[in-house]
This record gives sequence, structure tokens and C-alpha cells, in this order.
Amino acid sequence: MRFANPHALWLLLTVPVAVFAYVLAFARRRRLLARLGDAPLVAKMTAEVSLPRKHARAALVVLALALVATALARPQAGGRARLTKEPGLDMVVALDFSRSMLAKDVYPSRLERAKRELEHLMDGLAGDRIGLVAFAGETLSYPPTTDYAAVKLFWRDMYPWDMPVGGTAIGQAMHASLELLTRLRAHGGPSRAQVILLLTDGEDTDSEPLAEADEASKLGVKVFTVGIGSRSGELIPEYDETGNVTGYVKDADGKYVTSRLAEDMLQQIAQKTAGEYFHADPKRFGVDEIARALAGLKRSENEARVVKQYDEIFELLVLPAFLLLVGEACMSERRRRAARAEATS
Repeated sequence: MRFANPHALWLLLTVPVAVFAYVLAFARRRRLLARLGDAPLVAKMTAEVSLPRKHARAALVVLALALVATALARPQAGGRARLTKEPGLDMVVALDFSRSMLAKDVYPSRLERAKRELEHLMDGLAGDRIGLVAFAGETLSYPPTTDYAAVKLFWRDMYPWDMPVGGTAIGQAMHASLELLTRLRAHGGPSRAQVILLLTDGEDTDSEPLAEADEASKLGVKVFTVGIGSRSGELIPEYDETGNVTGYVKDADGKYVTSRLAEDMLQQIAQKTAGEYFHADPKRFGVDEIARALAGLKRSENEARVVKQYDEIFELLVLPAFLLLVGEACMSERRRRAARAEATS
């Protein structure tokens, strides 16, 4: 089973909120009744009200809320496989894995936010061949494919300390990306757009990215750059083997090192290749703008591939939620004996 809209699962946080609200409401009721005075008299006045029934009604509402929140995430299961041809383009995503990407000016960190937004971007793609380049001082590549699940697994558990060499070599990342795209051209096939999506804080230390941008321009490859981080600068955290922050990076003089977004270079790269620059900050990442930019590029059909179509099962949750709410509305809070006595009088 999978969820077509997993971000809606955040709505499940309303369940504990609702439980807490009911707890406060019941506690407030007890306090108000205690203020009325004589306890036996108050108990006699409220004898017709069944507290267990009030609790049951609250439980029905909370359970219905959980079911609706899960249904909005569109659970899917089963399904069938079919062969399909979909138009697409060739794209290489170059993601920065330098230590400066651990800065937390973009929640939860520059790197983690980039991973999440890239997964969200891929959820909206179909037919595009995607290759990956993870880079710091050196590069690690994954060849272009339409198997997006495999693409996501490539970087999901990768971190800066997994890279063989530290630093930030944006030029090497672009060179490796161009190599992947050039190999696809060597196999021939219909003409289609080729792009590089470069995500970094822009602090290049070991290469000449503008020269690679000129080469990309000659090959007709557009480069879309995404600058991640604040323009003012941010401290770079250090981690121990268990993933806990132990301090912040210092230079040889013992001063704290700050990572500042180098926008000028990223804008020049995008301009040289007729691409576009996007800025990712704590409030907005710009993944929707990237998707719109990619949507306007030329696409051609890939070879037939197997695509699994899932069956929607959200209705299996909506119907029980509706019945629970109906049951809650029909349930009386009066005790059965009181209701029968009134009926016979």
C-alpha cells in the first residue's frame, strides 16, 4: 500500500489535539459541577446524564477524524501493471552533499529539505529520465532512469560524511552531469530537452563552474539552479556518530565558520545556459516554480515501460467515518433508565 498524497498525513496531528480538547472540556465540566455546592444534590441533578455515553461520543468523533485524515492522504493498494509510452525529457539532479548543507537556516536542514522537495517534485513527473549526481569535493553518479523509487533510494540515507572528499566542487558536479546526458545522446533516439537541476548553497571551493556552464550552453543543456540557505550566513553544525550535534565548525584560528549563499554565481550559471535561478528560503522552496519551468520544455516518447496503476481505497475509510459521525449524532447522553421512565410516564 502507498499514499498518493502523503503530506495530508500531517492532518493526523489533529487527532491528539482533539483528544486534548475533550480532556480539557470534561475537566472543565467537573470543576463547574463542583462549584454548584452540595455533591449529593449535584449528583441527583445530573443523574440523567451518562458520563460513559459522553466519553463514547467523543471517541466516535476522534476516530472519525483519524479516518478522514488518513483518507485525505489517498491510500492506494493492489493495482495492475501495464506497458506505457510517456513523453519525457532527460534531467540530471546534482545535489550538494558538502558539510555546509547541514546548516539549519532552512528547516530541518538545507540537505534534508532539498531531499524532501526533490521527492515531491518527482511525484509530479511522468516519463522523464532522471539521473543523479551527489557531490562534495568529488562526485557520485546514478545513471538516468524512469524508476523514480530507485532514484529516491539513492540519496535517502546519504549524508556529507559518506562522501569520499569534502569541499564543494560545483564545476565537477556539472561536468559529471553533462557526461550522463552526453551518453544518452550517444544512443540516438528522438530529440528531447536535456536539463541539469543544480541544488546547492553555492559556495564553490574546488572547481570552475562557469566554464562548465559555457560547455553546457554549447551542448544546448539548460541548467536550473536552486540556491539553498540564507543570504546573511549560518553556522555549520558538527555531528557525532549517533547523529547528535556536538558543536559548530571552526576555522584554524578557532573562529566559527558561517555558510553564506553565493547567489551571484548560481545566477550566472542559469543565465549562461538559458536556464533559471530559484532561491529556497525557510518559507518557500520554489519546487512548484521548478515544475512549471520543466513543463514548458520539449519532450519525446520513451521506450515502453511497465507502470503500476494502484487502486484507490480511500472510500473504505470515508464510509466508516461517515457512519461513526451518524452514530455519534444519534447517540443520546441520557441514561437508559431515565429515558425509559420518561417514555412510560
